[in-house]
Amino acid sequence: MSKPFLYRLKKKALALALMLMLPFTLYAQLDDEDFYESILDTIVEVQNPVYKPVISLGAGYISFFGDVKEPIASPLYGNTAGKINISILVGKKHNFKTNIFSILGGISAHDPKLSYTMQQSPLPLDDLNNPVFVNSAFKTNLFQLGISLEYNFGHVFGSLKRFRPFVSLGFSTIFYSPKGNYTYNQTGRYYFFWSDGTMRDFPENSINAYRARIIRFDSDYETDLSSTDLFKQGSISQQTFSIPFDFGLDFYLSDRVNLRVGSAINYCFSDRIDNYDNNIAKAQGYPVQNDYNDIFMFTYFTMNFDLFSDPKTILVERVFAMLGENYDYDIFWSDQDNDKVFDNFDECPDTPEGVEVDSVGCPFDTDFDGVFDYMDNEPNTPEGAIVDDNGVQVSADVLAAMFNKKGEAVSRKQVKLIPVTHVWSRSLTITPGKIPEKLKPVDTDSDGYISFQELTNAINDFFDGKNNLTLNDLYDLNEYFFAQ
Repeated sequence: MSKPFLYRLKKKALALALMLMLPFTLYAQLDDEDFYESILDTIVEVQNPVYKPVISLGAGYISFFGDVKEPIASPLYGNTAGKINISILVGKKHNFKTNIFSILGGISAHDPKLSYTMQQSPLPLDDLNNPVFVNSAFKTNLFQLGISLEYNFGHVFGSLKRFRPFVSLGFSTIFYSPKGNYTYNQTGRYYFFWSDGTMRDFPENSINAYRARIIRFDSDYETDLSSTDLFKQGSISQQTFSIPFDFGLDFYLSDRVNLRVGSAINYCFSDRIDNYDNNIAKAQGYPVQNDYNDIFMFTYFTMNFDLFSDPKTILVERVFAMLGENYDYDIFWSDQDNDKVFDNFDECPDTPEGVEVDSVGCPFDTDFDGVFDYMDNEPNTPEGAIVDDNGVQVSADVLAAMFNKKGEAVSRKQVKLIPVTHVWSRSLTITPGKIPEKLKPVDTDSDGYISFQELTNAINDFFDGKNNLTLNDLYDLNEYFFAQ
């Protein structure tokens, strides 16, 4: 019997080794694919990309720092506001930006100590000469529209993209309309501030003081401070200008998206946003709070989206690639057996000329007996049958004669197994003369020895789904068979 015949006799056993080798084969194929993809696909930098405006959306808190001060002075304490910004890169190195921005929110503040002082001083009179118990509480909507020039420290940080600080300075116009809260619950009755720091519904020195109860501000700011000139200092303009100084950090999530965290300090051209300034303080006998105009801070975060600019790099897919002057193109396009499958992709490189092949260059084997159709003298062999070199099924008598030849036997001590690959060497604890418990079902004649026929039967039953062995069990069975 020829060597190829013996190989096919053991094809199912060797299939186990091929299963282990399959991942390495696939890996080699993937390496080839990656190699050719790296040749044909390349990422190139776009020359002179066109940068379009970047849109930013965000939100934050507006904190007020004027004559009327909140008890808590913090950048994160105040009224919520939203921001929209459109930025355009300036200069060849893009270290500067021009920003056009808009902020919509509100400002409110109240100083209880100042309110008590205001009510202890001479009270302003209304149109009917009745005293008005004023206080320092105010609230206003705010709309800001401005432009600024921003510097991102590109000269210092270079092309570092993970994060980058920035500063900007600009000019803006602000529209506002301050309201005061002098009376509560639409009753027309004033809020009264007592020396103990509480706010009540009767004056502290009135005959009804014993009936007074502590109350809180309602949400109805009923007095229009911009038009009511209680202090005879002229009406309040509902528009002013400011100089915003902005600073913070940009965190780049990608080339087109970044998160910005920043604070904008706005120095206003007006000191009457809170309806209190030095002139009013001097005229009414109130304490002078400070010598500067009103200031507010907007602390925010925004998401910046570059939706329209050209990409900085593009993927170029080339149909052909020049591999260099020393590259042998004949080898790349060679087809030694002329089966129209290039040698680099041909899994059967020595196919006889004229034989029809599949997509990987191998002849067809219709009955899957391991003998190609052009060599097969029996093209319709039953599935799983053992065949000879010509693809003809071998009878049971011939097989029995092959394994019962006399005169060719040798002592087991003289047999030496030389593994052809590491997959046959596994870790298994073997006791001479004792079959491992999980392999005992393979010993069908219960003679305490697993014969080659029992080994091949177990392998056949595994592939046919007729036993409960696992793939690891087959490895151990193979190890035990050659070690017993």
